[in-house]
Amino acid sequence: MIKTLQKAGCKLVFFVPHRPAFDCSDLEAVIEVPLHQPSVVVEKVADYHQKHPFDVLLPVYEGATAITAKASEILGLRGVKFSGAQASRNKYLAYQRWYKKGIPVPTTVAIPDPNCGWREIENHIGYPAIIKLSDSMNSQGVIKVASRDDYLDGVQYLLKMLERPVDLDLKTDRNRLAYGTSEVKIIAQEYCTGTEVAVDCIVTQGKCQILGIFEKAPATGPYFAEKMSISPTSLSPQEVEQISKIATDAVLALTADGTSAAHVEIRFTNDGPKVLEAGIRPGGAYTVASVEYLTKINPYVELLNVLLGKKLSEICSNGKAILYGGIVIPKSGVLTKVQGLDIFESISELLDVQILNQLGERVYCLPESAQPHFAYYLIGGESREEVLNKHYLIQESIHLDISESENS
Repeated sequence: MIKTLQKAGCKLVFFVPHRPAFDCSDLEAVIEVPLHQPSVVVEKVADYHQKHPFDVLLPVYEGATAITAKASEILGLRGVKFSGAQASRNKYLAYQRWYKKGIPVPTTVAIPDPNCGWREIENHIGYPAIIKLSDSMNSQGVIKVASRDDYLDGVQYLLKMLERPVDLDLKTDRNRLAYGTSEVKIIAQEYCTGTEVAVDCIVTQGKCQILGIFEKAPATGPYFAEKMSISPTSLSPQEVEQISKIATDAVLALTADGTSAAHVEIRFTNDGPKVLEAGIRPGGAYTVASVEYLTKINPYVELLNVLLGKKLSEICSNGKAILYGGIVIPKSGVLTKVQGLDIFESISELLDVQILNQLGERVYCLPESAQPHFAYYLIGGESREEVLNKHYLIQESIHLDISESENS
């Protein structure tokens, strides 16, 4: 991202909670800020702007989308309104906005008292249901429950997440600083059974440009660690058109006439597709690289350009396929052995691979950690079948041995 933006002519200032481990000497500045204190962050951004005016503020970390919008609003820069970005980070506020505008969403209820939240589920939704932190940003804060006992067990994990200090070890919970900031902290939602896709797009002046649509691996719970996202999807042209319209409506309901990138997650149900959430920023993980591989459009550069007042680019896919996958950690413990990593040497068009853990390290599965993966990888190819076969081969080849305790 840094190299791409610099190649586009940008001088970059990073506002981060901790100075990055990589070399920052080619950045204009790196300023450490307490992201759990939004008013302080906005003040530091404004102070820097007075001496060295910004042209654009870009949200990178999902937990800082609302802060970025607030700072842009105060500085008079283009972007989305703070209220819209804030709603995108609060699943209950987003649900209320979408429901009022007739956008299809799963039935969602607030859980005012976590100790007896099963009542809301049994009175308004039924089992199975999903319980989640209203301001969570990944799979860690999402649990499927099939009974009252499941609910009572699952909600304890969510309450523990809310009780942790904001400066907890980032490996254990990198998103803690964003949890518990809304009035409604826990919600319950209808469980959607079908295919899940993510739609990445750019909106500006009431118009929307779809950058990419990615289908996720089937997941039935109780936890939802992501194993893959792939484009092209298995959807029909009619279904692609349908979810593109729904995603556009969902983003515009949050951003109004503002300018933003968005990553919209949608699940199909027996009643048709329904919107689960929408992050007002370019998609995370390998989403940006995947869009660029298929279209030669980098979402950060595209967002930069429209924030500078330029027109949306015409998007044309090269017709190839892309898949980003992950090796999910099956249980928490100490990583004692890894088999099959040499499979990566035989995978054609392996665009990137990131090994996240070393032997002897303690690793965590869901729902104990926001980082439930041992490795990430990005693979390209000529067809959906080709990249799926590579993905299955990687998943079948890599095996993790994890000891229950450090002394085992």
